[in-house]
Amino acid sequence: APSPSYGAVYGARSTTVPRDYRILYSEPNSPAAVLARGARILSVDGVDLVNATSQSAINTLNAGLFPTNVGETHTFVVQEPNSASPRTVTLAAANIAEKPVNRTSVLSTANGPVGYIFLTTFSPFSSEREIAEAITQMRGAGVRDLVLDLRYNGGGLLAVASQLSYAIAGSART
Repeated sequence: APSPSYGAVYGARSTTVPRDYRILYSEPNSPAAVLARGARILSVDGVDLVNATSQSAINTLNAGLFPTNVGETHTFVVQEPNSASPRTVTLAAANIAEKPVNRTSVLSTANGPVGYIFLTTFSPFSSEREIAEAITQMRGAGVRDLVLDLRYNGGGLLAVASQLSYAIAGSART
């Protein structure tokens, strides 16, 4: 179900000082889509996320990282991979629902097109439709090799995972 969020999924490499929070990925077309995967969050609303220790600072950090109301805005300073200097972004919370097929792409290689599907869940309903659409896209592009990215997949129904394996490998291999 949709809930107030920026559409970013955080990964905490360290939850104690010096903290290290990164953007693992963002939902497509969400406010957080402007942030690069791997961006390190340095501050939230002027509070140093890496080193702050007071309870009021922790409260400000939590309020900014985890908005409770749609429309809330918070300012982040982030250090993005391969960038020499940090940048400031202001994000407004929106009602965000997880998109099961987060991203797809087709890469051209010397051996032909290689497909990429980033799948975040095997839950029913929208994931089944989105998986079918992604497989259709891959077939239409002539993809013979596929990278199925399940790094942040939270699981779901075995039947949906089985349908995906059948769509990729066909009946002879499943």
